[in-house]
Amino acid sequence: MYRITRQGIALLEHHGQFTTVLHSETQHLPHPSQVFHSLELNQIRLALANENILANWQSEIEVASFNTISCAPYQKDYDAIVDVWIGDQRARFALEYERSLKSYRQYDRIRAALQAETKIGCILYLTSGMEVLAHLFHELSSVHDKLAFANARDFERMLLDTQVVTARNLAGAHFRDLLQ
Repeated sequence: MYRITRQGIALLEHHGQFTTVLHSETQHLPHPSQVFHSLELNQIRLALANENILANWQSEIEVASFNTISCAPYQKDYDAIVDVWIGDQRARFALEYERSLKSYRQYDRIRAALQAETKIGCILYLTSGMEVLAHLFHELSSVHDKLAFANARDFERMLLDTQVVTARNLAGAHFRDLLQ
């Protein structure tokens, strides 16, 4: 298993690689429990790339780095900002992956950030299971204009053709239709 270490980050910096939020002087490196979260996101990225529909993928660290230095940041450090091809058109969405539930206060902060978001038109929440999806939908459905919810395994298999649930369409719609 690979781990982010100060020595590894220093080596990357020596070769010209860096982000503004994670560098060799960072006080708190990511917790090892984040590895499963990262692996699942990587599976999603690979699935999109293997179908040749991935145009661009900004990781959470890249998004956080952008937010740190931007005059017009995103309202949240999303797990990824994803550009996909739909035919010859590019579509952008923010991706969040929820493996476990958060506290009520955390969802309050998340809800406020999502409601204030103006740079992203669609935010896809993928979950580790249907129980998490149901709870997350209950917590965040008031942000109805921007959010779609789906199971991560379904999305990995069906990608843009995944049936997603929105506050406006509990029966489900294809994710692709929300992006167009």
